[in-house]
Amino acid sequence: MKSVLISIQPKWCELIASGKKTVEVRKTRPKLETMFKVYIYCTKEKPTFTQSAFCDDISNGKVIGEFVCDRIIDSFLNNNDGWFVELGCLTPKEIDEYQGDKAILFGWHISNLKVYDKPRELSEFSKYGFGHPVPLKRPPQSWMYVEGPDE
Repeated sequence: MKSVLISIQPKWCELIASGKKTVEVRKTRPKLETMFKVYIYCTKEKPTFTQSAFCDDISNGKVIGEFVCDRIIDSFLNNNDGWFVELGCLTPKEIDEYQGDKAILFGWHISNLKVYDKPRELSEFSKYGFGHPVPLKRPPQSWMYVEGPDE
């Protein structure tokens, strides 16, 4: 099964792990049929920000869990659907700022969430390069296709 690794800031990881955030809003989507696995990479906090209680020094810069994306909903420009606001834990202003001049945003629905007891290293995941798996050295800017350690 093709999977995706998605980079998410610690404050959003915390909301996902708590079950409050059940939609991840993105400017793009994978070219996969829904019901695909998504690994959650918790980005590193910048020193000027307040440290998140969830993504601490142990989990910052690591894969903290996974979910199944069971559906993706499109949102058209200036249509701040309550679905994105409520389930994505965003305000209409945050959606507008993130959307910019993009005509469509995509809401990746989070189901079957599994938060790991021990975060996983990025090097446990691989991408395909030159016809064979290559361990990851850097996280994606937004998301990328990967193969997980259990696949």
